[in-house]
Amino acid sequence: MTEKLVLHAGPPSHEHRQAIVDKVIGHTQNQIEAVCRHYVEEHVQYGLSIEEAQALLRFAFLMRSSNDSSARALLMHPTTQYWLAAMRRASGDVDIAQRRPFARHVSSLALQVELANEGQGEWDIDLDQEGGLRIPIFARHIEFGPERAGQTVRVSCLTGFLRCSFADGMTIELPNEDLLGDVQAPEPALETDGFWINCYQRLADDRVQLQRRDEWLRPHWTGTNERQTGTIFFGASEEQYPADHPVEPYKIATENIKSSSREIAEDVFTFTPVMVPRTTGKNQRIGFTVLSRQGAMFLDPDEPKIMAENIIHENAHVKLRYMQLVDPILENFYDDDKQRFPVPWRPDPRPLPGILEGAYVFSNVLEHRRKSGIKADVKDDLERDVAQAIDLLAEHGKFTEAGRSFLNELACWK
Repeated sequence: MTEKLVLHAGPPSHEHRQAIVDKVIGHTQNQIEAVCRHYVEEHVQYGLSIEEAQALLRFAFLMRSSNDSSARALLMHPTTQYWLAAMRRASGDVDIAQRRPFARHVSSLALQVELANEGQGEWDIDLDQEGGLRIPIFARHIEFGPERAGQTVRVSCLTGFLRCSFADGMTIELPNEDLLGDVQAPEPALETDGFWINCYQRLADDRVQLQRRDEWLRPHWTGTNERQTGTIFFGASEEQYPADHPVEPYKIATENIKSSSREIAEDVFTFTPVMVPRTTGKNQRIGFTVLSRQGAMFLDPDEPKIMAENIIHENAHVKLRYMQLVDPILENFYDDDKQRFPVPWRPDPRPLPGILEGAYVFSNVLEHRRKSGIKADVKDDLERDVAQAIDLLAEHGKFTEAGRSFLNELACWK
């Protein structure tokens, strides 16, 4: 695989998609090892116990020895991406209070690897603020109830089942079948069994999770669309992500994408495997992605055809961020962020990186429209907008060598 194969503008394809996935998995594994090693080296300064430092090392080793399918599912899941981003952020000079809590959360990631690989480790896991234990790559939470919010449970992975032991003496045993497949009848209930299993809704032949259960996937949207201020990094918003949400619009939208182009659909299912339903407010319908939660898109329900384009648009943002793990497209991203230009798709002038992203994501939408047989006059406006953006980038942008090739491919694709 060459870097050029990863940084490419053109219609989705299996070869390109696999090259990106391989790069993301390798990059994320390296980042996890680096951040775990850093926290272990600084464990005294960071207030970590020897046991907590050892858990970080154990997870880094487990991750390297995991089978390909479980490693891919975990490393590309937005909760893992968020944990890694939080660990990196807290290792700096801000949000240092988050260091120990997120270092301890490594155990919930490790548990998923143990389950996938039929391992037999033992992990101390802090439940979330709703009393849940996250197992997102298997699309579920084990719910112990709000009275156990934030408590620590010792989870022992034994042959065929998990044993969950609490400090107050309560012990629960869960068969692996309930965690890896369908929950067996009679389903456990909080009142009688002390827990229940919360399975996420899934779409597209189980390729996409539709869930707002995980508090890490409920970022507070501030009402701006800027990279640095659009969402609050830590903390979960309740009012923007209601527990009751329609499923049908999301289901129909993903089916529309599948019926228009299998390659576009595969891109969506690969790069954004989680859709988080939200309610922005009266007469507002938005979709967005967040760099710290790569792999998730946050969407208001809408008319399915509009949603299908929105999904493709947001997925392209995620895909482009992953591609730029290889090589930046613009020479000086931050300087280029200062100068702004008017664009037809936004009322506010945009910096060159934003214009580059717009040109790329709208090219993906155009590809969908072509595959869907949208009338030419509807496509023409978007084609003209993308062409104008590419001309503006060619005139004002300072591109890397790979970035110049990317821009030329984008111009040919439109």
